[in-house]
Amino acid sequence: MPAAFVDVDETLVREITFLSLFSFDAERRTDIDGPATIREFFVLRAQGMGRAASHRWFYRLWAGRSVAEVHGVGREWFAARLATSEFFNPAVRQRLQLLATTGTRIVLVSGSFDAALRPIAAAIDADEILCTTLAVENGCYTGEVTATMVGDDKSAALHAYAARAQIDLSACAAFGDHHSDAAMFDLVAHPVIVGDRDRSLDDYPAERLPG
Repeated sequence: MPAAFVDVDETLVREITFLSLFSFDAERRTDIDGPATIREFFVLRAQGMGRAASHRWFYRLWAGRSVAEVHGVGREWFAARLATSEFFNPAVRQRLQLLATTGTRIVLVSGSFDAALRPIAAAIDADEILCTTLAVENGCYTGEVTATMVGDDKSAALHAYAARAQIDLSACAAFGDHHSDAAMFDLVAHPVIVGDRDRSLDDYPAERLPG
């Protein structure tokens, strides 16, 4: 049974979920300036900090928070975002619904984390989530990241999933919007590029869906 490996941020949904969830949570807190923190994140990226390093920097902001509490916030955030018609990319969601009817497994592959991704996975009946893993101690996030999910992390995750699920990657599809998703595209028979924000993918041989 083949699988469709799906990037989430700005592919399946039209937001960067780990930033959106953080902003939603920060609005209800007095101990952190959400907009300033988001700006700092993008400044660090602009100054050359890599994706994996910037994710590690950002996820430290959850240190000390109860996992159960953050997952509850994630469900509230998702309900609020779902109320807007622009959250899901309809072209991608419809394609995944079609693939699911053929028995294709839907696997989310994302640099985001489970508190943001679980509600999305439940909404589209995804079979599995491969994502950034945050360290937990005594039911709380420590602020450390035990595994990132960007670039080559994604290709390693696909290989591991294929071995575990006993599927042939050459019979699978992958959806993404960024050149780092080529790590997935290169492994599958049917790459699908969503949107045209990343001009470095202009010449990549793939199906195209609107962003």
